[in-house]
Amino acid sequence: MTITPTEAVATSGTDVTHTVDLTFADGTKTVAVPAGSTVLEAAEAAGVRLVSQCTVGTCGTCVGKVVRGDLQMPRDRVFSLRQDEIRDGQRLLCQSVACADSEVELDYPASMLDDYPLVAATAKVGAITWLGESVVELVLKLPKSVRFAFRAGQYVRMQVPGTEEWRSYSMASGERDRKKLTFTIRVLPSGAMSDYLRNGAMVGDKIEIEGPSGAFGLVEESGPTLMIAGGTGLAPMLSMLENLQTAREDTPIRLVFGCTREADLFHLDELRARQSFMRTLDVRVVSDEPTSIDGVLTGNPVSVLTADDVRDPRTAAYLCGPPAMLAAAHDRLVELGLPAERIHAEQFLPS
Repeated sequence: MTITPTEAVATSGTDVTHTVDLTFADGTKTVAVPAGSTVLEAAEAAGVRLVSQCTVGTCGTCVGKVVRGDLQMPRDRVFSLRQDEIRDGQRLLCQSVACADSEVELDYPASMLDDYPLVAATAKVGAITWLGESVVELVLKLPKSVRFAFRAGQYVRMQVPGTEEWRSYSMASGERDRKKLTFTIRVLPSGAMSDYLRNGAMVGDKIEIEGPSGAFGLVEESGPTLMIAGGTGLAPMLSMLENLQTAREDTPIRLVFGCTREADLFHLDELRARQSFMRTLDVRVVSDEPTSIDGVLTGNPVSVLTADDVRDPRTAAYLCGPPAMLAAAHDRLVELGLPAERIHAEQFLPS
């Protein structure tokens, strides 16, 4: 196996076409990658759908692990992968070219993309609710004629009304809610979606959506589940909790949820309610700043993690939040003894 860091030149120096075996969780598909094409481009040309989003190397969605051969990304670029991940063979397929016949492992089944086909539709705003000073719950209603299915943990792209801008948000609603999708969106001081929600959003507005996308979601494991969410990274966790409510009644579930300030915390009543009817669910809420809310710890989602959280070697961890939190949580979990392959992450970027 030849694995080299991103400093290497991202071209093979020839016009040779290389084959890349894409090994999904449920089988392998082989694509021919011509010189000058990325693996993602070649896969799309061959009709092989891969999980992807930004196509420019910033979101980290299209990551795969090279287990044979040589894929290279451009030099002098900053990507969403850490250097230790790159050394371990991880590559962003939207930026990688093939310098040899190669094999890439993907941590999701190809059938997932078949089971949840991409749909474009016009949705209507059904409700807009401010959950806190900086968080809005947006409910979109889909037309009855639209068949839309998704896996808990996935997201959709939506076009900000009155603009050409598109933003991506994870569903907070469960898989059964196929005609009414719920999102929790952080409202920033500026930003296309933030400006719309703050200044002009109205019930009845039409919003173009496209999805579902993404591979984040529960894996088929029987061990404890550890969820770590920063801010509106709570959204996909809420969606996945609906599945866990019925699918894994006897296994421990721990959710660590944190925000910077008390004013940013939201859905605390809902989390308490879920604890009341999910007997294996334990919720730990934290705030960077001290709060007056009973039961809320001072700290951040990473600082309150302990060895007890990953004591069971079968524990699967799910992370969603800002990139810095994901990196810190990943490192902390590994430090505590959780194997990196049992850590599943989804990052979001300000919009």
